Amino acid sequence: MPLKSLSSAPLVWIDVETTGLVPEKDVMLEIAMVITDGNLDQLGQPQSLVISQPPEQLRKLNAWSKNCHTKSGLLDDVAKSSLTLQQAESVLMEQVTKYCKRPNKAVLAGNNVGFDRAFISRYMPVLSGYLHFRNIDVSSVNELAKRWRPDVVSQYKKTYSHRAMDDINESIRELKHYQDTIFRR
Repeated sequence: MPLKSLSSAPLVWIDVETTGLVPEKDVMLEIAMVITDGNLDQLGQPQSLVISQPPEQLRKLNAWSKNCHTKSGLLDDVAKSSLTLQQAESVLMEQVTKYCKRPNKAVLAGNNVGFDRAFISRYMPVLSGYLHFRNIDVSSVNELAKRWRPDVVSQYKKTYSHRAMDDINESIRELKHYQDTIFRR
């Protein structure tokens, strides 16, 4: 894909909350998505989906995940959910295909997106096929700013709610902060 057409491709901001760190043994509990243009202006409706999981999956939670997802209310929401992974993927694809007519064009964005991409690749292959191999990883921008512009990093405070939509909105706000302070036009 030529660079010019990639720079006009929508950004698909995704965050997943999971039972652990390993896609081969852990599962998705929640996925949220916001689509923006290159200026970080929202396109379409944000999606926040809590995925039903059987009790045996929830019993496998490590201590950190159990504490975090109990405190945030996510485990209660998972217990009430009847949404399957396939249904969640269909809801997300409805939005993605509105703004991305062809596979492999949408650029995945977020914080630590390699983690999210691994779970998407494993559990949502259709969505994975619509995402370009390139990422916009806000955590990488943050790491560079810590080294080269610590004054800019100290101006932005994160909340770390560990709910997917909160984390996505936080990532977008964080990149807007860097856009305004480092990448001024």
